[in-house]
Amino acid sequence: MRVKLDQEEWESCEQATLGEVLVEISDRAHARSRLVTRLRLDQREITDRDIDEGFLSEPVSRYERLTALSQSVRDIEHDAWIAAGRYAKFLHKEGLTLLETWRAGIPREQAMNEWLGRLADYLEFIEGRSASCQAGRPPSLSFWIQELLAARERSDVVLTADLLEYEILPRLEG
Repeated sequence: MRVKLDQEEWESCEQATLGEVLVEISDRAHARSRLVTRLRLDQREITDRDIDEGFLSEPVSRYERLTALSQSVRDIEHDAWIAAGRYAKFLHKEGLTLLETWRAGIPREQAMNEWLGRLADYLEFIEGRSASCQAGRPPSLSFWIQELLAARERSDVVLTADLLEYEILPRLEG
């Protein structure tokens, strides 16, 4: 089977398994500080869902070509931050819609729960797993989310809306 990683090409051993070839591709990419981001086996795009024990143990002799593309870790991180910025704008827009209902005295609890779930995903990316405030820094987004959750727990609709409008949403505009 012919193997290609970016611009580098080689012939794999006929007795090799797909798993062994994928390890070699990964090792070559890693040696150049890159991560494999796309795989194509003959005409079929391969995703992480395709990669299981059966797939990895298949002999490469069944296939003609495996093509892999890689990206530098820095480029992947850069793209992720751009996507996170777009996601923050999406969350901000959704939050404004949610705020209108809370200000009108019609708290939509289920919609708020769903929005907070998406916000938690965003927060995990931007702040990592540590959501604690650091000394000397203004309170983080996670601090204000905790305050909002406490206000909701007390059924304080006005404070919930205030925290959303004045503390959380402005931090998503950034």
